[in-house]
Amino acid sequence: MKRLVFLLFLLCTIALAHTFHGAAIAPNTLKGWIVTSDTGFIFYTPDCGLTWINQSFFTSRYFYDIFFFDEQKGWIGTNQGFIYYTQNGGTNWVSQAMGLSYFIYKIFFIDDSCGWAACYRPIIAQTINGGNLWQQIILPCPPFVYDSIDIRSISFVDRQKGWICAGQYIRDDFPYDTCFGGQGYIAKSSDGGLNWQLLLRDTIYDFFDIKMLDTLNGFVVGGNDRPMSAVVMRTFDGGNTWQNVTIPAQAKYLRSLKFVGNHAWAVGHNGTIIHSSNGGNTWSMQTSNVNATLYDVDFSDTLHGLVAGDSYVLYTHDGGNTWHIANLGIEEESWITPPSVHSSFSIYPNPARSFFVVRIPSSINSQMLKIFDVSGKLVKEIDSPSAHNGQVADKRVSLKGIKPGVYFVQVGNALVKAKLVVTR
Repeated sequence: MKRLVFLLFLLCTIALAHTFHGAAIAPNTLKGWIVTSDTGFIFYTPDCGLTWINQSFFTSRYFYDIFFFDEQKGWIGTNQGFIYYTQNGGTNWVSQAMGLSYFIYKIFFIDDSCGWAACYRPIIAQTINGGNLWQQIILPCPPFVYDSIDIRSISFVDRQKGWICAGQYIRDDFPYDTCFGGQGYIAKSSDGGLNWQLLLRDTIYDFFDIKMLDTLNGFVVGGNDRPMSAVVMRTFDGGNTWQNVTIPAQAKYLRSLKFVGNHAWAVGHNGTIIHSSNGGNTWSMQTSNVNATLYDVDFSDTLHGLVAGDSYVLYTHDGGNTWHIANLGIEEESWITPPSVHSSFSIYPNPARSFFVVRIPSSINSQMLKIFDVSGKLVKEIDSPSAHNGQVADKRVSLKGIKPGVYFVQVGNALVKAKLVVTR
């Protein structure tokens, strides 16, 4: 029974792909970053998706959003209300805030000192000194009902005037829920985020990202989580009224929006990417080549952009006319071993501290055992035993010198690989 339970756990573990949830690319550069919401990894690209460097540091936090004001100063929002900051392009990260709220879903800075964080629920955080001190602000109930509002995005046009939007879709703490109906909120602040005026309470749509272009003109994206339809709405009067914008019928539930001049992109479920080249007046589909939820999009100019999604990172160098799947060093699908082929291959204990044992069946012709980190770098290689006559061979592997994190274990030259979590 124990072996069966462990085997089921192993199969689920090795089939797990990263959820790339946040994307940032520094304005007018090719330097970009991607963060994950299931493992807390940070990946950096100096050339907008062509090559990648792992900038991860050991933490138990999961990352939901990343924002870079320029190529040096950046912030990460995590679960448990932590915010991390770098002033050297991600080489080093330090903790700025902790325990703000349930988690930090979106971060936005108007300059390198003044910024805000959407903290889920009816909560935001504000800083006026680059994040050295964050002030938590709880929106009043009513009209912001605690159990029905999850603030997803925040947009300011100066230090005083800002807008938030909210929506709910299958809460992380209620994984069996399937829909909530419309939970869309849009609100405005005229005093830097201290006080908020409710502008729209929608009963059809959820809103996931809002971008105000100036004090009057702005856009919000989201959708209806029953049919998973998408919506783009715009305002011409500072958010007092909103109008639906015609978008392609095949677009699905949108999660993120980015404007660069008159160009705009929105991404969402089922690999949806839509684009406007005329300030959001009309929209057309772009081909993503994936059928996955896309959570975040960012562009540094009208040509270079990154998208973070479920199991995929996409990049473009031509404004989205062509989207490429980035290779971050791990091709997730190749780590899956069909159970009918090598059903007795396993590693245990997992998570492991100082060692693990790899069990190799006779069906695998193994010569070497290799351990790779998440960037694809080989960190350890040792001789591997071979099993004979239908038996299995066990090999105890020391983890001395290997830092805590997620790794992948490969035996032989076959696609027989498994994910290993190292703790201390």
